[in-house]
Amino acid sequence: MSLRNTFPKAVRLHNSRAIREVFEQGVYQSLGPIGVKYKMAEAESSRFSISVKKKVGNAPCRNQIKRLIREAVRQERAQLNYVFDICFFVTNPPKHKLESAYVLRQVRRLFNNINHESSN
Repeated sequence: MSLRNTFPKAVRLHNSRAIREVFEQGVYQSLGPIGVKYKMAEAESSRFSISVKKKVGNAPCRNQIKRLIREAVRQERAQLNYVFDICFFVTNPPKHKLESAYVLRQVRRLFNNINHESSN
């Protein structure tokens, strides 16, 4: 596995102050059952946070959703042209079980939209 497809601690957004800034000042975008808030950052690389509320389901269900999002971010984060702090969150249970291809497609679409908006 190449290093650019990993999800090291350096790309995780885990500072509560930084997460609060993203939620207060960031731009919201919906990816179906997944909500996203993002804002430009002055870090070395883009950082990501993934949060799933307890009411979404039991622990295996929540962990599955987090794994799917993490894997999609792992594969697509090299496509970002600018540095962002991005928070993915799921607050309501999805109507249908999330599939890997669906999550990957939504994350790819998000990153393309972010790149397009930032270049203007």
